[in-house]
Amino acid sequence: MQNLNSEILEEKFETFLSCVDDYVENLQLRAKRKGIYLDVSLDSLCELEKYIVQNDVSVDSDEYNDCAAYLGEVVRKEFQGKWICNLDKEDNSLYYGFPVIQGHAPNNVLFSPFHVVKAFVLRKKENLFITAIKSQIYPATIDWSKFSVEDQESHS
Repeated sequence: MQNLNSEILEEKFETFLSCVDDYVENLQLRAKRKGIYLDVSLDSLCELEKYIVQNDVSVDSDEYNDCAAYLGEVVRKEFQGKWICNLDKEDNSLYYGFPVIQGHAPNNVLFSPFHVVKAFVLRKKENLFITAIKSQIYPATIDWSKFSVEDQESHS
């Protein structure tokens, strides 16, 4: 993604955005045939994890794309976010060129469903989707008073 110019990335993003509903619907149909019901709710994310495990979804498959679109749609709908194409190379280079959700959480953080689904595919950690979402929606405050000034400076 880093090597593509912003015009090409925007074009790819617009194509993705116009197909999101199809990706979600296709995933729902495939899952339903296997007895898994995905209703685009937070509660359905455990079912999405189950689907990924049972079907051995890989990051090289179309199903990976569909699962990421589904996860993004859950976050967008549940927390009033919106899809954007991240073109910020300086502050958000990890997500550069990816469709991400913005406006769903305090501090204007971005949620990258593609990265979160990839983490789940690689680690199969139960409740990863909910944990990732909650960490952005309800961020933990760090109590820096427990650290000395020297400790803080050594980590800068």
